[in-house]
Amino acid sequence: MTDSTEPRPLEERLRRLEEIARLLDAGDKPLDVQLKAFEEGMALAESCRADLERAELRVTELAKGDTKA
Repeated sequence: MTDSTEPRPLEERLRRLEEIARLLDAGDKPLDVQLKAFEEGMALAESCRADLERAELRVTELAKGDTKA
């Protein structure tokens, strides 16, 4: 079992975002459940965005030949 303070892998967070999107699209849950899911989704989206930005920066560095980062 992994430590709960370890960040979840990007793919796992994206899968959870898809689950949340389906839950919100269905619209059949109580408002408080939907709001909580929306909040979780926003946090996940932000963490995924940050990871993707870091990956993009790394790819750019590698493409320029900067391998020390």
